[in-house]
Amino acid sequence: MPPSAAAALFAKALPQASGSGGAGASGSAGKGRAGGQRGGLGRTRGAGAAHMDEDIGMSDGSDGKVRRRGRQARSGPMGERPTQRNARNAPAVLPDKPARSSSVPTTSKPKSTDPPTQNTIDILRLFLLARYSQPDRMLNMENMAEDPVLKEHKLLAPGQPGAPANMAGAIWKLAKEMFPDVISLSLANNNLTSPLVLSPYLLCTSLPNIENVSFANNRFANFRDMDPFSPIVGKQRNDKKPKGWPNLKELVLTGNPVVHSAGTDTAYQREMARRFASLRTLDQKPFDPSIAFSARPDSSVLDGPGLSSRVKSEKAKAAKREPVVFPVEPTSGFFESDGARDFVAQFFLKFFDAYDNDRAALGAAYAPICTFSFHADTAHPARARAKKIGHKGDKRFPNQHKLDWKQYLTADGSRNLNRVKNADKRVKTLKVTPADVVNSINALPKTKHPLEDSTKFVWDSWTLPNLLPPAQPGAEGETVIFASVHGEFTELPSKGVLSFDRNFILAPAPAGSPAQAAGWPCIILSDMLTLRGYSDLAFSKPRPPPQPKQPAATAASTAQPPAAVAGGPSVGAVPGTPGQERAEGVTDEQQTLILQLQQVTRLTYHFAHMCLAQNGWDPHQALSQFQALQAQGSIPPEAFVAGV
Repeated sequence: MPPSAAAALFAKALPQASGSGGAGASGSAGKGRAGGQRGGLGRTRGAGAAHMDEDIGMSDGSDGKVRRRGRQARSGPMGERPTQRNARNAPAVLPDKPARSSSVPTTSKPKSTDPPTQNTIDILRLFLLARYSQPDRMLNMENMAEDPVLKEHKLLAPGQPGAPANMAGAIWKLAKEMFPDVISLSLANNNLTSPLVLSPYLLCTSLPNIENVSFANNRFANFRDMDPFSPIVGKQRNDKKPKGWPNLKELVLTGNPVVHSAGTDTAYQREMARRFASLRTLDQKPFDPSIAFSARPDSSVLDGPGLSSRVKSEKAKAAKREPVVFPVEPTSGFFESDGARDFVAQFFLKFFDAYDNDRAALGAAYAPICTFSFHADTAHPARARAKKIGHKGDKRFPNQHKLDWKQYLTADGSRNLNRVKNADKRVKTLKVTPADVVNSINALPKTKHPLEDSTKFVWDSWTLPNLLPPAQPGAEGETVIFASVHGEFTELPSKGVLSFDRNFILAPAPAGSPAQAAGWPCIILSDMLTLRGYSDLAFSKPRPPPQPKQPAATAASTAQPPAAVAGGPSVGAVPGTPGQERAEGVTDEQQTLILQLQQVTRLTYHFAHMCLAQNGWDPHQALSQFQALQAQGSIPPEAFVAGV
C-alpha cells in the first residue's frame, strides 16, 4: 500500500471534526413384616442405602460359597479405598463355611456372638424370601436388626455395630438373582446415619429398576447422603457403569433430619429435584421436579446443617449474584462509523495472518517505543464447564486435554498483576521495543486463527482524541483508535482450542517509517493479550428481536418450535397445526416467550414453559436462572431437546 494511500485510509477511518469523540462498550411401607414404625409408600413401597466398599466376591448361589477377601482388598467400583482391618465399623467379612466347634482351638479372637451353624448364603436367601412381596414387586428391608431369621442365626444386619462390611453387598447380589423385577424397596426404621454401610452403588447396580424407595425414620442428615442414588449428582463410577436410579418416582425421607436441614420446605424440595429429575412423589406428597428452575429469593436456606461448607460457600456466591441486565440489547460490535469498522477489520486480518504465518513480520507494525504483555488465565470458564467442553469423551473438542499452560507460565511470560508481585518480574514481562515484542511472541506456541469465519470474533473500536502529544507546539494532540477483539484460535501442534481477548491502541503510521514501508496503515502503540480456556461467544451475540404480537392463527402458521423429546410431558397442539406444541391456557405472547427461550437454551417445550412460569414470565429472570443452574450442572439431560 502506498504511503499516501495508507495515510488517507487512516484519516478516513477517523470521525469528522464536527463529531464528538465517542466511547462504547461491548457489548415405608404399609405391609412390612418387621416391627417398629413404618415408612410409607404408595401402592408399591421401598427404600435403599449402601457402603462404598463393595468388593464382596460372592460366588454363584449353586455352591453356596463365598470367596474370602485377601489381605489387600481391591478398590470398589467407585475407586474407594478398602476398609482398614481394625478401623471402626470394619469387622471381618462373611464366613464362607460353617464355624468350628467352640472346643476347637482357633488363632483368631472369639466373636461376641455364636457363629452360624449353616451356610451363610442360605440363611440370607431365607431372610430375603420372607421379605419379598411378589404382588407388589416389593422388597421390605425395614427394621432388619429385629429380623427373626438373622437373630436366630446370630447374623448382624447391615448398619449394626460389628456387622460384616460386605453383608449389604451379599444381600443385593442375592436379591438381583432372586428378584430381578423389584421396583419397590423399603429400608425404613434401620437407624442408619449414612448410606455407606449399605453399599449404595452395588445396590443401584443390582436393583436398577427401583421406582419407589423409602428411607423413613432413619438418621440421614445431609443432602449428599442421597447422591449415590442420584443418576445426576455425585461421583461417577470408575467402571463407567450408570449410577443411581434413573426411574425413581417416589421417595420417602420423613423422620430424617435432612428433611428440615435446609430451613424451608422449598429448599429441601429443590435439593431433591436436583438429584432426581423423574421424581413425582416426595414424602407421600405430589412433587414437581421443575422446582429446580424456581428463583431463590431467600439466601437463609443456605445456612442449614445438611450442606457441607464447600457447597454452602458455592451456593452463597450463586445466591448473591444479581441477574445481568444490560441497558441496551447486545449488538455485533460497536463502531463510530463504517469507515472505522472497515479499517479495524482490515488491520485485524493482516495482523492475525502474520501472527499465524510470519511473526517476524510483525516487528514493523509496532512503534519504536511500544508496550506488549500477555497473561494466561488458567481457570476453566463456567460456560465451558456447563457445556462439558473438554470433558473426557467430548467429540467436539477432542484435543483439549493436550493443552499445557506451562509453556505460557514462564519466568518472562505471563504478566498477571494479581499474582505477579515481584517488581523485577513485572518489569521483565513488559516488552517495550519491537524486537522484544517479536521475541516474546515467537516464544509462544504456534496458532491458527479461523479468519475465514467471522462468527468466531467480536470486536469494538472507538477513537481517543488528543491522546498523543502534538507533533508541533500549539497543534492539537494526535487522535488514536482503541480496538478490542475477542475470539478463539487453535494452538499448534496440540490442536487444542483457546479463547483470547486482545486490546490495541493504534496510531497513524509516520511517513517513511518501517510500518509504512511494510504496508501497515498504522502502528501499534500498545498490545495487551489475555489467553484463557475456551468458551464460545454466544453470550455476546445479538439476541433475536422480539416478535410482534400476532393473532393466534397467524402465530400458529409462522412459529416453528423445536421438536419435543420423545416420551416427554404431553402438551396441547394448536388446532389446525399438526405437531405445533402449545400448553393449555398459554397466551400468544407467552407462547412467543417459550419459543424464544427454547431457541436460546435448547430446553424442551415443557421445561421452557416451566422455567418461565416459575419466574413470573419474566424472560430475563428465567434466562438468568437457567444460566445459573446450568453452570452448577443442576439441569437434568432430559430437560434438553434430544439430538441438539
